Amino acid sequence: MPGKFTKDTLITLSAKILLLVLGIATSIIVSRVLKPEGRGIYVLALLLPSLLTTFTNLGIGPATVFYIGKKKYSPKEIFGINIIFSLLISTLAIIIGLIIVFFFGDKLFSGVEKEYLLLALSLVPLYLFLNFLIDVFLGLQKIKKYNLILIIQALCSLLLVIIFLLIFHLGIKAAIISEILSFTIACIILFFQIKKEVQGLSIFLNKKIFQDFLLYGAKIYLGNIIGFLQYRIDVFILNIFLNPTAVGFYSIAVALAEKIWLASESAGIVIFPKVSSEKDKVRLKEFTPLVCRNILFFSLLAAASLFLLGHWIIILLYSKSFLASVIPLQILLIGIVSGSASRILANDISGRGKPMINSYIGIITVILNVILNIVLIPKFGIGGAALSSTISYTTTFLIKLIVYSKISGNRIRDIIFIKKSDFRFYKNFLLIFKNKYFNSRNSL
Repeated sequence: MPGKFTKDTLITLSAKILLLVLGIATSIIVSRVLKPEGRGIYVLALLLPSLLTTFTNLGIGPATVFYIGKKKYSPKEIFGINIIFSLLISTLAIIIGLIIVFFFGDKLFSGVEKEYLLLALSLVPLYLFLNFLIDVFLGLQKIKKYNLILIIQALCSLLLVIIFLLIFHLGIKAAIISEILSFTIACIILFFQIKKEVQGLSIFLNKKIFQDFLLYGAKIYLGNIIGFLQYRIDVFILNIFLNPTAVGFYSIAVALAEKIWLASESAGIVIFPKVSSEKDKVRLKEFTPLVCRNILFFSLLAAASLFLLGHWIIILLYSKSFLASVIPLQILLIGIVSGSASRILANDISGRGKPMINSYIGIITVILNVILNIVLIPKFGIGGAALSSTISYTTTFLIKLIVYSKISGNRIRDIIFIKKSDFRFYKNFLLIFKNKYFNSRNSL
């Protein structure tokens, strides 16, 4: 299991590194062209479709991974039912979105024109379609194909931003359109790739699959909402107390800090289907602590480096006009390290069929996060938002650590402190990378 996991994680990590490069390049262009205020408006506009898809997705994506892993239904059946889900939920989400824009837009998205919000609503069906269908690849553990779709979307986004913003010098609307077109291309390619993988398309409403997906998805659904609120509620509160310019500065700090999640996201993507399908209790008990403590170790090293170099990185990538992002970036880093390990434990808990535990923990920390933001943002501005997030992420990790320890029977020190034996894991990881790299070169 660790060997296959290591290989899949290596593939995902390689893809994440490429996605990181593409994402940073896109972010640099958007930020330099639109400036802090324009970037803040852009971030807030795209927050609307993210909000809607999070609150309406019903946990269908994780249910897809879970039931494919359990082999209860065929991938072809699940492919069909996910298309039905994406159509039904998209319609509902857009209706809700229109109500938000016309009746609450001025309060929730202060400083953002309705034109941008309405345009961003076009992303809702694309986000849902991509999220529901791409998890078919994840459930089948087709990690290469899963990552390829994400790379195509990010590459298209970068190319379109270069064309619209750098070459034709268009503005916020063009940046949003770039996102829409990139997701449209990715969705079309994804549809035909999955259709080929599962050997056809069968669209009919199987009541049993429908019920099972909704029942399992409901357990995940609350956790998804809570996770979104925990990671993004500060942007709403920041805009309410301050303005889109402050959001622009803060979004740079968040974007850079969250790059540390590269490794944990890669491992988390692979760990969920692995745990869902693993039958050997001994291997399962040893597996997650190995991953968690190593992710924690490397995240800590990355955070220390970014703390020291963050000032110069921001100047180099985004210019001196974004220097106000430095302090919130440094404050966020402790919480980001905690969040890296928290993600690993959360995926293990969900893979064991107990996603509601993550939801219960999330409720506590979201309430804490909201209270802290309301108290700290008026006093400390964007630094207060960063401090709120750090306290919230760290609290989430500590609670999940205790809960996971009791569920799995592992000692806390085995989960968080690196061991000498782990260096054999690194050695195997490097050997796989070396063999993969040199074999690919020799075959050319």
